[in-house]
Amino acid sequence: MTPDASQMAGFSGGGPDFSLMQMALYGFLFMIGVLMLLTMLATLSLPVFFGALAAMNLGLKGTNNLPDPLGKWSKLAGLVFRSLRRNLLRTALTYIALFVLTGMLSFIYMIVSFLGNFTAEKEGQQLVILTEKFSIPSQMPPGYARQLKDIIRDKLPKQYQPADIDNSFMTWSFVGATTDPTKFSPENNFFLFALDPDAISSGMMAEQGLSKEDLGEDDWDKLLGLVELVRQDKRHIIIGEDKLKIMNKQVGDEIKFTSTNYRELEFECKIVGAFPSGSRLGGGAAMRYDYLQSKLDAYLVQKGQPHPNADRCLNLVWVRMPSKEAFERLAAIVNQAESFSAPAAKMETFSAAVGSFLEPYKDIFWGMKYIIMPAIVCIMCLVIGITITIGVRERRAEMAVLKVLGFQPRQVQAMVVSESVLIGVYGGMLATWCVYFLPMFITKFTKTVGVKFAFFDNFKPSEWILLYGPLLGIAVGLIGSFMPSRSASKVKVSEVFAQVA
Repeated sequence: MTPDASQMAGFSGGGPDFSLMQMALYGFLFMIGVLMLLTMLATLSLPVFFGALAAMNLGLKGTNNLPDPLGKWSKLAGLVFRSLRRNLLRTALTYIALFVLTGMLSFIYMIVSFLGNFTAEKEGQQLVILTEKFSIPSQMPPGYARQLKDIIRDKLPKQYQPADIDNSFMTWSFVGATTDPTKFSPENNFFLFALDPDAISSGMMAEQGLSKEDLGEDDWDKLLGLVELVRQDKRHIIIGEDKLKIMNKQVGDEIKFTSTNYRELEFECKIVGAFPSGSRLGGGAAMRYDYLQSKLDAYLVQKGQPHPNADRCLNLVWVRMPSKEAFERLAAIVNQAESFSAPAAKMETFSAAVGSFLEPYKDIFWGMKYIIMPAIVCIMCLVIGITITIGVRERRAEMAVLKVLGFQPRQVQAMVVSESVLIGVYGGMLATWCVYFLPMFITKFTKTVGVKFAFFDNFKPSEWILLYGPLLGIAVGLIGSFMPSRSASKVKVSEVFAQVA
């Protein structure tokens, strides 16, 4: 659900470079898939919908003999359920339409809400990043990491320093790799994060899904065991399970690869573990940074000159600061320090970095929020309005009879409104229940059988949709039935019986 950090840094050797057209295509295909899924769920939930209506109707029958006005209103409510049963196909299609539209609206709302919360500036602890200021990809001298750590220790007041600077500090270097330099294909190309293994065990990789919360206690303990294996030998690496399947490799294999961005550097490694399938690093890999540095040093000894990338092998520096004010103090010092001028560097929060990454797609998200979502609500109102209008026209004679029997216009109007609100409430409620609980159910099921899917494992629905769904159903029912109910309340008995005669 979050953008890959290598993409945010602009590293072309990592994941795919998504263009706006590609994003639009993927979004369209995603919506088609969601529509098909919601239509299937709506159809499967029809027995629940009609069963709930039947149960409510049965409960009302027990109150018909109560003293007025309770008995009178229960009898009127019975007419509402009778009207809904009059044309089961129309009622079912209306429910399915509202279910699908509410479900789609819930998906879009959660995506927009998640991105908004993710890119919003937060108070309290701040995860901040040091990157090159004017160039993409970010490539900085390795000494920048030591200089930044010295500034935090020596120039920041004690109350603005992390409690444990070593466990709150992490560096990243990106290494593109291929097992066959003559042939570039998914089977022999992969991407590695070069970092200190302690960054994983200290929780600095939590934003990339490597935490006890994301992996679960068992997988987290296994990951810590793999980190210990990597500490034993700098040639030990971890590759994601998804990537291992593509490469036709397995844990325990020896692997030799050539770097695609550090030309002429060859690495001989052993795969000692795998990141869980479906996790954010399921298609990536990780190696020790000091192994990369040793290869750069060996190049200097063999060639008599530094590697062309030796002085720009640092891509990102991550620091977890105790507060927003602490980050602002550190950023001010970094911006004024001459030691970060060749090349110029900048500090920003992780949420700001994600916001910069998403900047090219802001028009798409704006359209989803202010065009697509209101349009879906309008369509829902039209669907229920047209359905209720057809029903009212078919029952004009019945409305006239009710008036002859003494029903007031407001009672006739209330009966029509109740029909649309009932369909809206159940359509909205059951749709949001499915949207909320289905990913949780799939996550638990896949973990039980040992399979993981990145979308469902990282998808965390908002609890608010459980409230928004029924409320939206009520609002749509009231708005959609406004004109049909007014038309029903104004039915003239004389005109209806004149037409019948």
